[in-house]
Amino acid sequence: MSHQIYPSLSGALATWQQVEVLSNNLANAQTTGFKQTRVSFENVMASNLPLGDSFTAIATEGVEMTDGAIRQTGVNTHVALQGDGFLLVESEDGREYLSRDGRLQLDGGRFLVNQHGERVLGQGGPIRVPIDEEVEIDLQGNVSSRRNDGMEVMTNQLGRLRLVTADVVESQGGNRFAAPEGYRDATNVQVYNGALEQSNTNAMVGMVDLIQANRYFEAYQKAMQASDTMDSQIYNLPRG
Repeated sequence: MSHQIYPSLSGALATWQQVEVLSNNLANAQTTGFKQTRVSFENVMASNLPLGDSFTAIATEGVEMTDGAIRQTGVNTHVALQGDGFLLVESEDGREYLSRDGRLQLDGGRFLVNQHGERVLGQGGPIRVPIDEEVEIDLQGNVSSRRNDGMEVMTNQLGRLRLVTADVVESQGGNRFAAPEGYRDATNVQVYNGALEQSNTNAMVGMVDLIQANRYFEAYQKAMQASDTMDSQIYNLPRG
């Protein structure tokens, strides 16, 4: 097999990875709080010679943190984030994840949890709402509860959402992220109660990008087929 097939093969593999990323973005175009992933490519030289082979590789694959549109729901446990912050949640095994999915609810113990049943963390730990009290969350993430006993409205301060940000985040599935380099408190974030943030995937742009990536993949396939055909012709040349 000629070594000239490998540059085309590297391009096909990198492009197929892009196709998978774009397909996942489109599949989550309606997922609450979803953040699309973008990939970029780089040219890798196999040698410094003028005619040396070059190969295509994925240079970066990162999460795009632009805000999604806000949709009002009127549900008092729902929150939409705008800015560079994440909710911090804790799984049953004690692991902490970052999330923009604001579809929060109360579990059987009256703790504020996400769709996976993971507790949403406040500055002082998990947040618990007293029985027969309704949740209110302000723009800074302060959580309070309110109860109307028929005579007066009583307000109870429960804590403040732990809103964090990170320089690098990695998708962990389930609309959650890990921060491999650590996280810190977010300063540029607002919380909207009774609303949800939509996916930041632009379905139209994503479809165009996916069609283009598939065409590149087909072109690399044809280049590999041409290289294979040339190898066969050279191998079958008459030898004197």
